[in-house]
Amino acid sequence: MKTNLPSYRPVWSRLLLLLAVGLPLVVACDDDDDSPRQPSISYGPTVQVGSGSARSFVAADADGKPTEIGIALTEAGLTGLPATPVTGIMYELALPTGDATARLPFDHLSFDWNPSGHEPAGVYTVPHFDAHFYMIPSSVQHAIILDDPKGDILPAPNKLPTGYVTAPNVAPGRTVPMMGRHWSDPSSPEYQPGGSFSHTFIYGSYDGHVSFLEPMFTKALLVPAVAVQQAIKQPQVYEAAGKYYPATYTIRYDAATREYIISLKDMTLR
Repeated sequence: MKTNLPSYRPVWSRLLLLLAVGLPLVVACDDDDDSPRQPSISYGPTVQVGSGSARSFVAADADGKPTEIGIALTEAGLTGLPATPVTGIMYELALPTGDATARLPFDHLSFDWNPSGHEPAGVYTVPHFDAHFYMIPSSVQHAIILDDPKGDILPAPNKLPTGYVTAPNVAPGRTVPMMGRHWSDPSSPEYQPGGSFSHTFIYGSYDGHVSFLEPMFTKALLVPAVAVQQAIKQPQVYEAAGKYYPATYTIRYDAATREYIISLKDMTLR
C-alpha cells in the first residue's frame, strides 16, 4: 500500500526547524519586555562657557515622565568669563530630543552671564547669571527688540503668580532685547530693607504670552556647598495645557561630575 507520509516529511522538518530557531527568539523578546524600565537622563549639545562648558539636560522617571530640566555648568565655566560686553553675553542651549522633552512646555534654554549685573540699579547690579527656560521659538526670541511694542501686550493676570509685577524700579514699557518683559516678586529678599540678592525667580512675557521662566543667581553663590531648593510661585492658568510644569527650582553642586546644576524640577501635569 502506498502511503503519502514520506511526502510530508520535508514540510514537518521545515516546521520543526523554524520552531527550533524561532522559539528562543520569542523567549528573548519576552525577557526584554519583562525587564523593568529605568529612570533616564538625556543631554543636549555642549556649549563653551568661560574656560569650561555648559549643557542642557532632561531627566525622566521609569515611565518616561519628565521630572527635571536644567543646565549643567562645569566648574571651569566659572573661570575665564568675559568682562565685556558689560551688557552681558548669552549662551544658547538646545534641548535633547525625546518624548520626555516633548512633554515639557520649553523650546530651548539660554545661560546668560552679566559681568556687571543689570538694572534695577542697586538690586541686580552684581555679577550674576540668568538661566532662561524659553517657551517661544529661538527665532521669535532673537527678533525681540528694545521696548518692543509686542512687549506691551501683557498676558492675562491669571497666567502669572499673584503679586508678581513687571520690572520694579525700571521705566514702564521696558522690554529687554532678545528676552522680553520681566516680572519679579516684590516680596523677594532683594527688595526688602537691608536685603540683598543671591538668587530669585523671574517670569517673562512677550506678545501676550508667558514666554520664559528664569532662575537668576549671583556668581558668588556658586560654591561646592551651594544647595538651593526653592518653591516656585504658581499661576492659576498655564500657558500651554497638557504639559509638565515645575514646582521648584534648584541650584546645587554635583561632586561626581564636578558640575553646577541649575534646574526646574518636581514636575506636575497641568
